[in-house]
Amino acid sequence: MSSRPRERQTRRTRRALIEAADELFAEGRVPTVAAVAERAQVARATAYRYFPSQEALLLETTFLGDSETMRAIPQLAAAVEGPGERIAEAVRTGAEWTLGREARLRMVLRASLDPSGAQRPARRRAYIAALIDPLELPAEIHARLAGALTLLFGIDPIVSLMDNGDVAREAIPDVLAWTARRLVEAALEEAGR
Repeated sequence: MSSRPRERQTRRTRRALIEAADELFAEGRVPTVAAVAERAQVARATAYRYFPSQEALLLETTFLGDSETMRAIPQLAAAVEGPGERIAEAVRTGAEWTLGREARLRMVLRASLDPSGAQRPARRRAYIAALIDPLELPAEIHARLAGALTLLFGIDPIVSLMDNGDVAREAIPDVLAWTARRLVEAALEEAGR
């Protein structure tokens, strides 16, 4: 019986911390656990029990609820014929998801560039492995393709294309998808397929 009020309080506290982080993001600030605790009027020690590091806070508040889309990329892509087009569709989906969260992801990128800042998750490796493992490429070609595809996911290529390549925002998913398709075609050709 006593666990029910505690569960409700836990949910309220977590929600207050996440809302505070969202407010800080909206102000153009990258939230820290201490800043979120202060904004939510929660003790720092309590906030650190929910989010032991800035990295944990950023991961939870940036990818909360949206990680299903990214985890589903291999399944979405599996419905597409041909390996080049399948991986191109995965990259396009990832780019569209990222563009929808561009401002927040740019803040996370900025924070991760500070040597003492948050580490970004290395989740794209798992998505890429799920996409290219079925191609059964020789190890060397597989490793090169995985490395090259890593450059096409996340905020990094979007920042590069928008800021340095003068590529229109709406064209970015197609540019990245085209690049992915060509990389897969080159890898398959090199493997003799």
